[in-house]
Amino acid sequence: MTQGGKRGRPAGVDGEQTRRRIMFVAAEYVAEVGYANATMKDIAGRAGITGAAIYRYFPSKKELVAATLDETMNSILSRLDLATQIPGTLQQRFVAVLEESLACMREYPAATRLNEAVQMEAGRHPEFGEALVARQDAEEKLYTRLIDDAVRHGELAEDVDRQALSDMLTSLTWGLTHLAATVSRDRHAAAIRQFEALLVSGSLGPRHA
Repeated sequence: MTQGGKRGRPAGVDGEQTRRRIMFVAAEYVAEVGYANATMKDIAGRAGITGAAIYRYFPSKKELVAATLDETMNSILSRLDLATQIPGTLQQRFVAVLEESLACMREYPAATRLNEAVQMEAGRHPEFGEALVARQDAEEKLYTRLIDDAVRHGELAEDVDRQALSDMLTSLTWGLTHLAATVSRDRHAAAIRQFEALLVSGSLGPRHA
């Protein structure tokens, strides 16, 4: 048996728990110091394993950060997708998406800052750029589905510019994501609440008179 405090690679469930702990630590650490300043040795130390053992889970820092971003964003996008499935108007369903995004920020506090850190490296590391594009595509599909449903239900005119409306919603949510990475949680929540108030009193798209 292995002696001492730090461990090598455990098997089975313990191994998966360690892998997830490494990714959790990586998200927090890279969000804090930036991708360039983060080291595998420091991540391993914070995760409670040896510097050698971390490479049994992830061959490189790039693959670790890419996997962390991918799993985090997939989890968040899955939750946002579920939020769109409630019954209601386009405004009500989009408010549900915003509310779920707030819940995700509470559960994954480093997610937006990790996203910002990775975005800065996208020019040097194409894998990161591909991950960010995949996230944008997934969001666009989510909003396109909301818009298509609104047209079917008569909330929006048949000839509404669906691409423009989808782009607007994507831009708004990406702007709120950036805000979450740069200001306090309370300020970010207040911005979402203000936008929700505008949605309730206004409209997301033109209709024929």
